[in-house]
Amino acid sequence: MNDSAAPFGQAKYQVRFDWGAAGGRRILPGAHVVVLVDALSFTTAVVVAAERGTETDVSDAASAGETGALALELGADGAIVFAASMRNRTAVAERILAMQEHRGERVIVAVVAAGEPASEPAGASAGAADGGIRFAIEDQLVAGAVIDALIGIGIDHTSPEAAVACASFEGLRHAATHLISASGSAVALAAAGRRDEVRPATERDVTRVVPELRDGAFRTEGADGVA
Repeated sequence: MNDSAAPFGQAKYQVRFDWGAAGGRRILPGAHVVVLVDALSFTTAVVVAAERGTETDVSDAASAGETGALALELGADGAIVFAASMRNRTAVAERILAMQEHRGERVIVAVVAAGEPASEPAGASAGAADGGIRFAIEDQLVAGAVIDALIGIGIDHTSPEAAVACASFEGLRHAATHLISASGSAVALAAAGRRDEVRPATERDVTRVVPELRDGAFRTEGADGVA
């Protein structure tokens, strides 16, 4: 079956959305840009590091962690990979619009929510998809926030999956800060002594940096994040 006929490939849409490595592979064919979201806390940490002028090296997939390895996989065939968080969601959308204007043709965007490794109690059935990821609500909200920003600037030919993610953010926009802070991922980080990673993930549109995966590292050039 070719990519255009694959039922879950979302190939006829400009803005696509799916979860984890398997989902990313499903919607990657034909995409020019991958927007990777792992709100608590990989991509937020990448954005914060970029704000401080520091790049994030993920060149060694074995030591980069699951989301870093996912970034490398999704960028292996030439797609541009951006790290997105609530902090830079509008900057990411505007960067994609600038790319589209520069190319003079439509840019296809695959938004991939990383999710979190599933942790099932002993004896429980493995109910998570994609080899065991948990569909983290913070990733759903931030992915939806990115899609909302894309729609706001006119990149609005969204798949049903992307539209639903966007609607989750739109409907819960005013509660998003609380919901991310109260999520299971945030509670787990706090219990692990990493509470300081939660607040940056809730702050919306506070930076212009757009970290891009280049030569095995997320990096930006210049204060505005334009590479």
